[in-house]
Amino acid sequence: MRRFSPHNLRDATVLCVGIALLAGCQDFDLVQDPSVNGVPNPPDLSARVQTDRSLQVTVPAVDVLWVIDDSCSMAAEQQRLADNFPRFMAYFEDSDLDYHIGVVSTDMRSSNAQGQLRDVAGFKWIDRETPSPELVFSAMADLGTAGDATERGRDAAWTGLVTRRFTENYGFYRENAALSVIVISDEDDQSDLEVISLPDFISNLPALKRTPGMVTFSSIVGPLGGCQTTTETGSIQNTEPGFSYLIATDAIGGITWSICDEDWSGLLSLLGIQAAGLRTEFFLSEIPVEDTIEVWVEQEGAVIELPVEEPDTGGEVPPSWVYNRTRNSVAFTSFVPPPLAEVFIEYQVLSGVQNTDEATAR
Repeated sequence: MRRFSPHNLRDATVLCVGIALLAGCQDFDLVQDPSVNGVPNPPDLSARVQTDRSLQVTVPAVDVLWVIDDSCSMAAEQQRLADNFPRFMAYFEDSDLDYHIGVVSTDMRSSNAQGQLRDVAGFKWIDRETPSPELVFSAMADLGTAGDATERGRDAAWTGLVTRRFTENYGFYRENAALSVIVISDEDDQSDLEVISLPDFISNLPALKRTPGMVTFSSIVGPLGGCQTTTETGSIQNTEPGFSYLIATDAIGGITWSICDEDWSGLLSLLGIQAAGLRTEFFLSEIPVEDTIEVWVEQEGAVIELPVEEPDTGGEVPPSWVYNRTRNSVAFTSFVPPPLAEVFIEYQVLSGVQNTDEATAR
């Protein structure tokens, strides 16, 4: 057997190359066949745009529970509610909505309170069959100012809707109806944790309904910075922030209003619209780049012109809608989309923009 030395191996290599050269030149196509490995497909670096489309609808039935502070400083607020209640009722009387509207006080100590619906001439709530419903409600809301000074609005609402649901308040709460709870108080909530804690209230109140969005919790309370009101005697009264109520409204969804605002006409209109099932808040399907959000409303194919508010003290015109980062939603502030209108919210998706920036950096 012949053994190859390094020198022999080198000679064999030279011989093979020489034979190849003698065979002549051959052309080689260095471009691969696209059918084998596919065509070039560079990534799309443009930001993704999302358009959310929502239909404004109404609910067939709603239960509205007013939780009203009846402590010694609440006479003027109870009167404002009664005076402006016709604005609230306008959205019920002009529709086929099946409604129940009742009142409980924040008093959890008196035996005739403690979450029991206010009874006026045998009416524990008003509905479509109630004669002179606005007068009956005015009497219900006129709770007086002799209630317990420890205002427990959360406890009163939960007790009225759940604990006394099948006893004193039987028939008010209905499974198939939307639920709107509205609290009016010039003090922060002082509810007893033994009834229900704030986190449990926030979790369990919406859970009373199987369908998301059927429960709202609105607060007419002191704003975060507090405020001042003028009493019937002309003295100035400081009102503390209603922190617990505001937290619940922010988490559950609803309307907040300063109790120190003496004009409640716009408030009662907004509350009536909300309770009647006409939504003012619309949730986004993805996280947006906030400054790219565009909102418009169409009805029967025509774009509805959104109202323009008066400039504020700084000369800036407030928008007709605002974006809530915590709830990832757009809420109209001075406009309510009419029934069967379509709300369009268009925006760049935040994750898409981030991915584009990362790809560009590479």
